[in-house]
Amino acid sequence: MSHSVSPADPERLQVLDVLRGIALLGMFLVHFSIFSSGGGAAGEVYKTAVYMLLEERFWAMFAILFGVGFAIQLRRADARGRSLGPRFLRRLAALAVFGFVAEGFLGFNVLLTYAVWGLPLLLVRRWSVRRLIAAALVCAASWNVYAIAEAAYGVATKGEQATRAELQSTAARNEAFRKASEEAQNVTSYRAVVAARLAHMRWFYAQPFSFLPVNSFMLFLLGLIGFRIGVFDEPERHRRLIAALMVFGAASWAVSWWVLPALPAPNAESLLRRMTLSRVQDGFGLIRPMWLAFAYMGAVLLLVAHDRRWLGRLAPFAWTGRMALTNYMIQVLLLDLTFSKYALGLSVTPLVGLAMAIALFAADALASRWWLARFQYGPFEWLWRSATYARWQPLRMAAAEPPRRDTLAVAGWPD
Repeated sequence: MSHSVSPADPERLQVLDVLRGIALLGMFLVHFSIFSSGGGAAGEVYKTAVYMLLEERFWAMFAILFGVGFAIQLRRADARGRSLGPRFLRRLAALAVFGFVAEGFLGFNVLLTYAVWGLPLLLVRRWSVRRLIAAALVCAASWNVYAIAEAAYGVATKGEQATRAELQSTAARNEAFRKASEEAQNVTSYRAVVAARLAHMRWFYAQPFSFLPVNSFMLFLLGLIGFRIGVFDEPERHRRLIAALMVFGAASWAVSWWVLPALPAPNAESLLRRMTLSRVQDGFGLIRPMWLAFAYMGAVLLLVAHDRRWLGRLAPFAWTGRMALTNYMIQVLLLDLTFSKYALGLSVTPLVGLAMAIALFAADALASRWWLARFQYGPFEWLWRSATYARWQPLRMAAAEPPRRDTLAVAGWPD
């Protein structure tokens, strides 16, 4: 008996599933590259390519899609005349639990950060697109603004020399902690590894960057904006905008890599003036290599806008994307068990890591297809959804209620 994969609701935005699946593959490639070493010149070339083209780009894609998911939930709540707040808070609380497990026990911190920075989305959910764009720009520049303000306050209260020494001391202390934490996690005792990871969490969430909306929240806003203007559900109407964003993303990436580093360092004796000029020269948080994610996402959206049959051609990515939370948790578990000294402790070259990443993603896609032919959601998605609605949700396909035509359901990561 054959089983086909069909969405739980015919109005789901399948392009989001495809994008999530592509992001998962990108993260597989990045993580396996990070954990690999050696391999000679070919290995170094490959690692450099991954660092330049993939690292941060697919993490950024995930965060943008989280913002899209929030916008979809808001639309669904409005259509039903219900308040989004309580359900969304339960959803974030459940995500925080998944995130704590992923970070404290497996060493990956994305999900807990998403749960924390998902909260402010409730405050801006009714803002206009113009205000959301302004907020995203402010968020993008927030780390630079904070650093300059901190230095200005230090100079005004302690003097320039004392502030310079304090900044250097803080940087050295943080670097020493990071190295000590890496060494503490690179041991054969899992209990010691978990203790080191929990200590790193205490340090990480006490740092200033954890309190600034410079990354995750800013990317959430971009996803919210994109959905509001119809980029994801009506790409046919926004081809020029999508193409423009792709050009901007590629140009920003190129400028970040080859133009900004070639500029001469600011020649100023004043600490504050030199810091300000340096950060302006580096793009002030507005020019970033991570914007290359716009080009990747835009390419998929333009393909779909040109011919909807591309959704079928890209189906393996959609299978994994519909179970993005489950597949992400499986991915980080496999990575930790494969490369940590307390488990297998394997050492692979970059090209072997590439082959492993592709093979595991292919297996992941096939397993997702098999599962979704029988169940509505991935196992972690089912737990997450049940926590969100404060009651157990139907899991098996046969137990599902008929889909409602007045809702826009998106299974998987942001549902």
